[in-house]
Parts: sequence; structure tokens; C-alpha cells
Amino acid sequence: MPRRRRPAAETQAEIVQAAQALLLRDGPSAMRLDDVAREVGVSRQAVLHHFGSREGLMRAVVHEAWTTLFSDLGSLTSSDGTDLGTVIRRVDQAVRIDGHARLGAWLALSRTGLPDSVFEDALATLPGQVHGQDPEHARFALLLIGAALFGDAVFGSRIRQALGLTDDEASRRRFHTWLERRISTPPADPS
Repeated sequence: MPRRRRPAAETQAEIVQAAQALLLRDGPSAMRLDDVAREVGVSRQAVLHHFGSREGLMRAVVHEAWTTLFSDLGSLTSSDGTDLGTVIRRVDQAVRIDGHARLGAWLALSRTGLPDSVFEDALATLPGQVHGQDPEHARFALLLIGAALFGDAVFGSRIRQALGLTDDEASRRRFHTWLERRISTPPADPS
């Protein structure tokens, strides 16, 4: 039975979605192009045609994840703006729960790294959307959120254990609450 011919964009989106599911389940080292192709119902060569290599496919998965996250954060704006607690929850969902911190770290350390475009366009307007914060404080708060939650997603379990903290969702929520309190109020002007 011949395979159904799909538009390239549709096939690429399906391949990225299947690769993302496999990567989150098994991690980058276990992902195989044959498995992705089988999930989508295309050949391994079709995957290579669309993405060039395994690394190219992983880069597309990370790019899609970060673009979706930043689009999601940008859509949170209302007449009152976006609060930092919401940003913390959304970033945690993407980097830890959805597993994109591990994949992003793997790609960042790869030969070609992550393209700057993954971050630049999406983050350009976000600091101005954070409710109740001057732009510089918002930029530093977003930097701290990104760095803290990315690190927590990659190393948090081991760090918690080394510090004698429990490694569970309640401990993560307490950390998120603590982080939000620390960054929601800008420090007093020292001058």
C-alpha cells in the first residue's frame, strides 16, 4: 500500500512532535531516527531529508519547544501585564516537566550549539510585559528565573539531596515561591 503524500510542513511538524515525545521519554542518547520515522509512518530517509541529521532534528525539537514557551509567555499579557509567578510556572513546565532543559543543555554543548534566534526575538519584548517591574529589574528577574529553573531541571535533584532537602514537588513549589518573593520586589536604590 503506498504511503499517503503529505505537505512538507505537516510532515516536519509530525516528525518534530514524535521526536519530542521520544526524547522526553528516553532522553537524547536513546533517540533513534528509525524510531521517529516509524512513529510518523515515514522512512528514515524522509526524516533525514527534512532535518539533515539526528542533531538537526533535535535542534528543531528544541527550537520548537523554546519558541512555543516564549510565544506562550508573550500571550500571557493582559491589561495588567504578566506576573513573575506565572513566568516561573510556565518556564518550569517547559524546562523541567516537558524535559527541554536536558535537551537544550545537550544541544548547547554539541558541535554547533543552539542558534541565537531561539532566544533573541522572543525575549526582546518580554521584560516590558512584566507587570509592576521597571525594565532593568524585569530583565534581571527573567535571567534569574531562566538560569535557576534551567539549573534546577538539570541538577536540582542532586543539589537538593546534597543540601538535605526533599526532592519532591512540594520542595520545588517552596523553591518557586521563595524565588518569586525574592525577585518580585526590586531592591531599594542604594544611592
